[in-house]
Amino acid sequence: MIIEKGKSIGILGGGQLGKMLCESAIKKGYKTIILDPGKDVCAALVAQKHILGPYNDRESILELSKISDVITYEFENVTSESIDVIENNGGYIPQGIKPLFISQHRFREKSKIKDLGIKTANFKIINVENSFDKGINEIGYPCILKTCTGGYDGKGQWIIKTKEDKEKVEKELKEEFRKREYILEEMIDFKCELSCFVVKSTDKSVAIFPVAENIHKNSILHLTIVPARVSKEVTDKIKKISEKIINGLDFVGPLAIEYFYGKDGEIYVNEIAPRPHNSFHYTMDACDNSQFDIQIDAICGKKIKDPKLLKNVVMLNILGQDVKKIEKISLNKNEILHIYEKGENKFNRKMGHLNIVGNNVEDLIIRANEIYNK
Repeated sequence: MIIEKGKSIGILGGGQLGKMLCESAIKKGYKTIILDPGKDVCAALVAQKHILGPYNDRESILELSKISDVITYEFENVTSESIDVIENNGGYIPQGIKPLFISQHRFREKSKIKDLGIKTANFKIINVENSFDKGINEIGYPCILKTCTGGYDGKGQWIIKTKEDKEKVEKELKEEFRKREYILEEMIDFKCELSCFVVKSTDKSVAIFPVAENIHKNSILHLTIVPARVSKEVTDKIKKISEKIINGLDFVGPLAIEYFYGKDGEIYVNEIAPRPHNSFHYTMDACDNSQFDIQIDAICGKKIKDPKLLKNVVMLNILGQDVKKIEKISLNKNEILHIYEKGENKFNRKMGHLNIVGNNVEDLIIRANEIYNK
C-alpha cells in the first residue's frame, strides 16, 4: 500500500525519536499524530495532534487507528495487545507485532539470530537459581547477566568476572531468579563496537546505511564515528549480515543492529532494535537521507535505496549534565547541534546530539572530545 502526501502518519511514542520521525514526515508532506501518556513529551511540539493516553489504553489506540492512514512506533516496548487492537480494528501498522515480539526478549532475540546461522556470543537462559550455576559452568568467566526484558544503557546488566562477582550477583538476585528470566552471555573480547541500520519497505526494497563505530561511556553511547575505522571487508560483511537478518526475520520497517568486532576477527551480533537508533542520528547531517526519512518512506510503501554518505562525521551524544556546557560553546558551521527539548536536564538522560561533519575523521574525533571536555 502506498501512502500519498497529505495522509496521516500515527506514531506510538512521543520521545525524541518520535519527534524526529514527525519532522521527517512533515517535511515529506504528511500529517502526524502521536500517542503518548506524557503531557510534555517533545514530539508534541511538532506533531499536529497528540493523543494523551497510555499505550495499552484501548480507546486511545482506537482513536489513533481511526485517524491514521499508517502507524509506526518509535520504541520497542509497545505491548502486543496494542498492536492487536490496531490490526483488529482497521488500523494499518505494516511492521506488525513480529519485530516487537522478537526484540522484546533477549533470549528469543539471540535464538532467532542464531537460527539464521549468524554468530552471537554464547548464551544461556537463566530462570531459576540452579540454572545460574549451570550457566556459569558452561559459559565461564568473564560473562554478563542481563534481564531478558527491559533494561537499557547498562541498566538490568551485571558483569561477572570472578567467582566473587558471581556470588555477589547471586545474593542480590536470589529471589528475583524465581520471578523473571535472565540471559547469561559470554563476554566478547572486541576491537570495537559497530552498528548498522537497515530498512525494508512494504514494497520489499531494502536500504542499508553506512556502518557506524560506537564508543560508550558508562554503558551509554558517547561517540559515533562514520565511516567506521575498520576495513571495507568488515563493513561489507556487516551489511550482508544485516540484510540477511531483516530478510530472514521477515521484518518490515527499520532495524538497528549492534555488533562486536572481535579481536579474533569474528563479527558477533549483540542486539537488535526495530526502530530509529541513537547511533544513526549522524544521518541527519551527513547523508542525503536520514534514518527517519527512510523509515517514513518505507512504511508509506515507497521504493527505498541505500543512502549516500555526503561527509565524514562524528556524533557526540549530549546527556543532561552536558547540555548547559555545550550550549555555551561557540560552534563552527560544520558543527550542528540538535537539542530535543525534553524538559528537565536529568543526569545521564539523552537530551540532544552534536554532529560534526568534515573530511578527516581523526580531526573530528579530536574536536568532539575537545568540546566534551571543556
